[in-house]
Amino acid sequence: MKYIINLGEMLIDIIPTSQIRLGEACYTPHPGGAIANVAVAIARLGGSSRFIGAVSDDEFGRLLVQVLVDNHVDTQYIPVARGAPTTIALVTLHADGQRHFTFFRQGTADIQLHAEDLDWTAWHDAAICHVGGVLLSVEPARSATLAAMDHTRQVGSIVSFDVNVRPTLWPSRAEIRDTITKAVERTDILKLSVEEAEFIGEQTSSPTERVERSQLNKLAETLLQKGPRLVIITSGAAGALLLTANHRAEVPAASSVRPVDTTGAGDAFMGAALYKLVQQGCHTPSDLQSLSEHDLSDLGSFANQVAGLSVTRYGGISSFPFMREVISFSASQEVFQKQLDETQQ
Repeated sequence: MKYIINLGEMLIDIIPTSQIRLGEACYTPHPGGAIANVAVAIARLGGSSRFIGAVSDDEFGRLLVQVLVDNHVDTQYIPVARGAPTTIALVTLHADGQRHFTFFRQGTADIQLHAEDLDWTAWHDAAICHVGGVLLSVEPARSATLAAMDHTRQVGSIVSFDVNVRPTLWPSRAEIRDTITKAVERTDILKLSVEEAEFIGEQTSSPTERVERSQLNKLAETLLQKGPRLVIITSGAAGALLLTANHRAEVPAASSVRPVDTTGAGDAFMGAALYKLVQQGCHTPSDLQSLSEHDLSDLGSFANQVAGLSVTRYGGISSFPFMREVISFSASQEVFQKQLDETQQ
């Protein structure tokens, strides 16, 4: 199986052990960062996963690299940002499992990634390079990310981009839209939430503003016209929409799931989707054009199963399932759906 490069941030999520008031909560550190999350999600499913991103030489940084190694993620191309601290994200959990992030990111290691730090030999056996919106928010990491996207296109591999907009990390909304647009134009697989899709499609003024979903298909088609071959719009409990120029599939979220922590759910979804694509033989942008409606439905259903299982556990990386767990969970979902169908007859 060809490698999937995951180029981006790795940080520490500080997560409360219960849903109580801030001053009363107890917290535990968990390895995280959207792109590192995807890297581990792929590896736990059995895929060939490689992480590239600047990591600190502090205690947290060494811990993060060890987590990748322990999960069989290739770390040989990671540059070390000596003297720069590890980024910390304080996570606040709500009763429904949703979360809010507060970032401590001044002068931290992940944003110290320079284009000159990238070793292009890492691309020789890679089918996909997956990047995210967090590093695009600031230089020099922004230029490094765009350079990686350009190189991936030059060598004929697939560029995957998770918009993942965190408005508090950006100087302005105008800069968000301008930079994300540049990235979308370089993208083959575009993954984003409903709110982000509406923002990039210029239907709202903020990437966190929600509007009616009645125009979602039209919005996805608009995004396809900006360059991507495959658009994936996720909507949490409402499932996901997958669209190419030729086919589309709407897939429901996993049923009978009681979420306790949605941290990393979108990353679990994306890791599963990328794993499945490479497993199906998608190695070039043109391969994405050949995906059938059945392929898209199968892809989305598998990714939703992985994400659904992850939200039943606390943490990001620590919540991601292994393939044997996904198989067992999928079987239980089929039993639940059969019982539900019988009660409705």
